[in-house]
This record gives sequence, structure tokens and C-alpha cells, in this order.
Amino acid sequence: MTLFAFLGALSLSVLAFELLSTFQAAFGTFGGGRLMNVRSSVPVQRRSTWEALLVAIWPARFDPGQARDLADVVGLLRRAGYPYDTPGEFYAVAIRDFSIFLLVGGLLAGALAAMDGLIAAPILALVFVFLGLRRPYARLRMLARKRAESLRNNMLIGLSVLGALLSSGVGVQEALRRTSAVGGPFCNLLGLLVARMEVDDFSKAVEVTRAHLPDPADVEAGLFLRDIQDFFASNRPILSSVQGLQESVHRTVVELTEARAALVRQRAGLFGVLAVLGLVLAILAPFLGTGLM
Repeated sequence: MTLFAFLGALSLSVLAFELLSTFQAAFGTFGGGRLMNVRSSVPVQRRSTWEALLVAIWPARFDPGQARDLADVVGLLRRAGYPYDTPGEFYAVAIRDFSIFLLVGGLLAGALAAMDGLIAAPILALVFVFLGLRRPYARLRMLARKRAESLRNNMLIGLSVLGALLSSGVGVQEALRRTSAVGGPFCNLLGLLVARMEVDDFSKAVEVTRAHLPDPADVEAGLFLRDIQDFFASNRPILSSVQGLQESVHRTVVELTEARAALVRQRAGLFGVLAVLGLVLAILAPFLGTGLM
């Protein structure tokens, strides 16, 4: 109990300091406006006391300049489609999520400790700390999975348009540029490929595009980029490859759709069985209650 009391007092003191700092900053801004200060200075963004404390205690986790997993975070941001503009914004969100989970875990642990659950309180607090640390990364992985599914669906449309343009005699680079105007995750990757080919050689452009794939293990997308590289490197015909990939992606989309439909049917059947059981129990409950009385 002494430890929880100390942590509570420390949290209240930090909260009071932050409130006073906010009032001081607001009063300083108001006073500067009243005095008609000629120099217009940009307000300096600063971390709160809690954020600064977390960064000082655990810089390898929350400081973008010293984070050990910065390369992994940048890779996840690419795969997820850059939901955060910079890694620093991601780490700021990570601090916010960790603070929320820590607050909830601390409150629940304090409630358990007050109810003589001293053994379970630290375990519950550690569980919430772990969840708070993993949630930002889990969110990025979830966004990457959703983007991979959207890319596969959009790939079918993009390959159809690309194959039609190539069949009509349009050049490969021009066909890629026109297909990128369709929109969607896959077509946006084609736009990135064309843009990088204008400033870098084709090998570098393909590698940069490959790094932005939401799923590095996507076979069809990997084969497509390899065929593009083989065309520019060895002048290998690409129309047949595009048509073959279009059929493969079509089969993959159909199979995934059928799998999701089967899962929905299974869940619907399970919910139906549970509903029938609930109805039977609701009908028999009065008679069972009368028999027990």
C-alpha cells in the first residue's frame, strides 16, 4: 500500500505541475498580446513532464533518436501506408497509449489492492504495461494486413488495365503511368515505381517499391516486380506475365472470398444453435423453477 500511495502522490504532483505550467503559458501568451509585442515568435513545442520522464527513463523505447527498433518502425510505417508522417509522431502516439494503459492498470491494481488482492494487483499492472507497450505496433501490423488485402483486390483491377494497355501497343512505362491514375494501393505503388524510375535506375526503383509492399511475402506482387525488373534489364516480354498474374490473382481473390463466406456460414450456424438453445432454456426455465420449489 505504501508503494501505491507513493505512486499516487507522485502522479498528483506531476498533474498539478502540468496544470500550473499550462496556466502560466496561457497567461504569458495573453500578456504578450496585451503588451503588443512587436516580435512574433513561433510557440516552442515542448514535451510534458510525464513524456519527458518516460523518455528519460526509457529512451530506447520512446525516444526517436535513441530507439533500438527505429528501423523496424520505419519498415512498418512503409508497409502500413504511412499512417504517421514521421517516426517521431509514432513514438508520441506510443507514449500516449502507454500512458493510458498505465493509468487504467494502476487504477485497477489500486482497486484490487484496496480489496486485499495484493497478489493479483502487480500481475494486473504488468499485463496492462505489456499491452500498452505492444498496442502501437499491433495497430501498425493490423493496418498493414488491411492494406495487403486492399492491395490484392486492387491488383486485379490494375493488372486488367495494364494488360489492356499493353495489348493495344502502349509502352510499358507509359502503361504503368496510366494505370497508376486508376487509384488504389496497387496502382499507387505503380505510381511510386514510375516516379522513382524518373530519378533512379530501374533496379533501385524496384527495390524502393518492394520496400513499400504491405506484405513482403506476397507472391504475386513479388513476381510482378521481378517481371518489371527483367523487362528493363533483359528486355523480356511482359504481356504474357501480366496476363498470367491476372489469372493467378483472380483465383486468389476468389479463394479468399469463398473462405470468408464459409467462415461467415459457420459462425451463423453456431449463433443459430446458441439461439435455439437459449430459446429452449427460456421455455423450460419456469417449469424447472417450479420443480425445484
